[in-house]
Amino acid sequence: MSPFHLIELAQRAQTVEELVSLAKEEKIKLSLDDAQIYFERWHGGEELSDDDLEEVGGGTGGAFGKTVCEFCGSGDLFIDVSGGYYCNGCNRHCWGKRLAP
Repeated sequence: MSPFHLIELAQRAQTVEELVSLAKEEKIKLSLDDAQIYFERWHGGEELSDDDLEEVGGGTGGAFGKTVCEFCGSGDLFIDVSGGYYCNGCNRHCWGKRLAP
């Protein structure tokens, strides 16, 4: 996932609820409150600041290896926009452990 992926989802969504649904399909954990912020920023014509873009950046795979839960080893992670990941394997918040490619 590129740092701009959440912005692209906000652009495609027609409602805040649709943005939450699109994010879930992409394994991004996004609260309704956070979705409201991104949706309003996109549809309100405002641009995200560099800090906002840094906050939503991240990913769980690709050329840098796979990220897994440091507690249970599951790769079934949602990106938590408040920081880190949410593991669907053990239902815990985690920071992720990067495996070598």
